[in-house]
Amino acid sequence: MRFTPEDIIRKFEDAAGPLPNSWITKWKETGKVVGYFCCYIPDEIIHAANMLPVRITARGHKETTYGDAYLSRLNCASAKYILDKALQKGFDFLDGLVAFNSCDHMRRLYDNWKYKVKTPYLHFLSVPHHVDDNALDWFVKELKNFKESLEKHFQIQITEEKLKASIQVYNEMRRLLTELYDLRKSEAPKFSGVEALTITTAATAIPKEDFNKMLEQYLKEITNREGIEGKPRLMLIGSILDDPSYVKIIEDLGGLVVTDSLCFGTRYFANMPDTLEDPLENLAAKYLRKSPCPRMIDSGSDFKVRQKYMLNMIKEFHVDGVILETMKFCDFWTAERFMMEEPFKELDIPFLTLEREYITTNVGQMKTRVQAFLEVLE
Repeated sequence: MRFTPEDIIRKFEDAAGPLPNSWITKWKETGKVVGYFCCYIPDEIIHAANMLPVRITARGHKETTYGDAYLSRLNCASAKYILDKALQKGFDFLDGLVAFNSCDHMRRLYDNWKYKVKTPYLHFLSVPHHVDDNALDWFVKELKNFKESLEKHFQIQITEEKLKASIQVYNEMRRLLTELYDLRKSEAPKFSGVEALTITTAATAIPKEDFNKMLEQYLKEITNREGIEGKPRLMLIGSILDDPSYVKIIEDLGGLVVTDSLCFGTRYFANMPDTLEDPLENLAAKYLRKSPCPRMIDSGSDFKVRQKYMLNMIKEFHVDGVILETMKFCDFWTAERFMMEEPFKELDIPFLTLEREYITTNVGQMKTRVQAFLEVLE
């Protein structure tokens, strides 16, 4: 049976919806599900354990009553929404959860989760803030501890062959997503930024084998579509963004998001680990040397590295303007915002910053500012 791109996107929309989605529910009939918080956690290890890795978000959750009781009013909203849903048993489908020292907000989320939510397996991963040889050695040991922790709790064995096989599956996903993004470099991309974020978000919440088949079919069918042209080409960067409706607001106003530097976008799938040598060493190198987020602080992954990465993408994707969205009270990206403004101004790159809540509400001011920004670009 042949599916149109629209048919396949609807399947991706289901996968990118509130958790648990239908894919997770089906998996739970015979298998186990382990959640994780951030794209710095190598979920290939969970996959190699024959379990379903799912990145934890609070998509579709509408309140923070319980989250507000345990977290400060100055905490990131995404942490509050996730904790609120967890306290309301919205993540009871999880057999395990993996967190790490990403930021103070997510660390406090994990601390509260550990004591107030009954999840059978919990593991805290220490991810270095550097990418030198010492940091790599440290991270390899952390990944080995993580693997052994999974093996001990679930009474399984994660062999080197299984890890290499999982890396191959993930590399196929990365290859397909890279091919998808390369199509956005054309003068008339055949799909919107809304669809792109829907697809990359879906990749974090369904079995990778199913995702790869769907995306491969989508890439074949998309060639028959008419391209989108005549709109300002935008790059979207910033805090956690797992809601395609946010991109829809921008594109409904006349813009076209053609690329991003987001943890649900390029920072999730860029950089493929090798499968020929020690898999844990390759995973450690891949995840530490990926396009860095502001939590990374050394000379190999600092602001200058991130700036170079973004400038290269601006050139490759023929970007007309950049939008930086920051989650309210996000320490890292708020600091990044002030560091970016001057260099982008000096390079004459139109740059707009938008502060937002986790859920898409009260968007009137956002629409006004985006509309004014697009008028400057036209």
